[in-house]
Amino acid sequence: MKRIVILGGGFAGIYAATYLEKLFKKHRDQYEIILVSRDNYFTYQPMLAEVVAGSLGILDSVSSIRALLKHTTIYVREISNIDLVERTVTLSPNFHHTDLRISYDHLAIALGNVTDFRKSPGGLHEHALAFKTLKDAIKLRNHLIDVMESAAIEASPEIRKQLLTFVIGGGGFSGVEIVAEINDLVRLFAKKYPTIIPSEIRVVLIHKKDRLVDKELSPSLGKYAEKLLIKRGVEILFNTELRSATPQEAILHDGTRIPSSTIVSTVPANPNPLVERLPLEQLRGRLITDSFLRVSGIDNVWALGDCAAVPIHNSEQISPPTAQFAVRQGKCLAYNIYASCLGTTQKPFTFKALGMMASLGHRKAIAEIFGKIKLSGFPAWVLWRFIYWSKLPGISRKMRVGFSWILDMLVPQEFVQLKAEVHNGITHLHYAKGETIFRKGDIGDFLYIVVDGKVEILDISNQKEIQVAILGKGEYFGEMALLKQKKRNATVKCLEDTELLAIRKNDFHVLVTNFGNLREEFHKTEKLRSQKKVAISEIGDILDLSQNDIPPHIRHG
Repeated sequence: MKRIVILGGGFAGIYAATYLEKLFKKHRDQYEIILVSRDNYFTYQPMLAEVVAGSLGILDSVSSIRALLKHTTIYVREISNIDLVERTVTLSPNFHHTDLRISYDHLAIALGNVTDFRKSPGGLHEHALAFKTLKDAIKLRNHLIDVMESAAIEASPEIRKQLLTFVIGGGGFSGVEIVAEINDLVRLFAKKYPTIIPSEIRVVLIHKKDRLVDKELSPSLGKYAEKLLIKRGVEILFNTELRSATPQEAILHDGTRIPSSTIVSTVPANPNPLVERLPLEQLRGRLITDSFLRVSGIDNVWALGDCAAVPIHNSEQISPPTAQFAVRQGKCLAYNIYASCLGTTQKPFTFKALGMMASLGHRKAIAEIFGKIKLSGFPAWVLWRFIYWSKLPGISRKMRVGFSWILDMLVPQEFVQLKAEVHNGITHLHYAKGETIFRKGDIGDFLYIVVDGKVEILDISNQKEIQVAILGKGEYFGEMALLKQKKRNATVKCLEDTELLAIRKNDFHVLVTNFGNLREEFHKTEKLRSQKKVAISEIGDILDLSQNDIPPHIRHG
């Protein structure tokens, strides 16, 4: 059976799989459709701002992928590697240390882009809140409520000012929509608490251009959005850039400091690191395809959505990274893969944008249809809601969202936090005597520090088991697989009940990046262990002894 593997569970990936299911309906015994997604749900991103505001329930903006794709094999995993030579995709482990490989005959890459502040200067990575995923929306809403609760009981004028100042970077669609919802939410919240004076609230939108939504909509609609936001109390700083952040301040490009505990950045997303690493021709981090969505320079690999630079047929334009283009690309790609499998003629991608819309909260919006019809205010808001509601996948989702909107108009909001986020930078683990912590060939995902107990490091090769070292309290292991980005080169077992601290891979790299001496110490330890392993192996070969026959005082140094 041939495999069509789709990477990514966003608009492009979901709609590609949907159309592939329909086209291959009569060929399901010959072709398997596989979709790999980090989450088991599809997020309808245009409505995330309403999740922050509370006019939509947390689950109203998401749909189960399995419910949408009944004839597609779903893998809910992170992707660690794409091998174009071997035609395999490697998925990260879950609940164990062994990765999973999937082979493919056709590969569709729809990984989108990512919010990644690491390339940004200053402290945006550490202190700015992102706004792209459902997790981001929930985290932002919880943070806003937390800040307002703290401000309601704060006696210090200086800290109170910092808590009630909200800074949003970026005046595109996402920035305009989220600043409107944040402004509405915090001002509505203030009415519930007599200790918060509405005039104390400061909401600042920072935009490096001279007008809002400058890339998406006409100047008149941008001007309308500007006037409406200012009227509602939003302060807009044009020709200004959010350069850095600290736990207490937003820092602008000219050195201006704005005391704030809430900094949201909607700057353009960065290319997906998995896509960037591929040895394929790219345009600013997007895979270059032809008008049939085939990736340049390789057979049976396709790309679509935000991670692809897809030319529009009979046009010099590249498709913009928007949902309406991703949906149409999904349909075109499905047809072309089907045609490629059956040996029929493929179709080039052609599509003209239908229009663009942005919500401004308070039942106001801006919209431009077919590049000619311009709407603003309440009529645009009605159109915005109707179009996005009609595009929601599934009847049940439409009903849920419709009821949520009706209830939002009839029932007052409750400002309730859902503090479900768990911070697991360092994890405490317990293993029993005889248990294996990880095996040779497993993925390197943690650095382990022995808190109590003993473990043995074993090298298993040529049917020989060589005990490289015994480690006790205060010693560590597992560092070299993380440093070298390779699989484990030894097996570790517990000699007695053992307590460990496990530092996750990402946190480990933060440590060694900022503290160069740590990296040197890890390499010294690895060198000593390698020398001991070679010495023990040579002694065993010379004396023709098994590992267990080598005297303990030689094995253990």
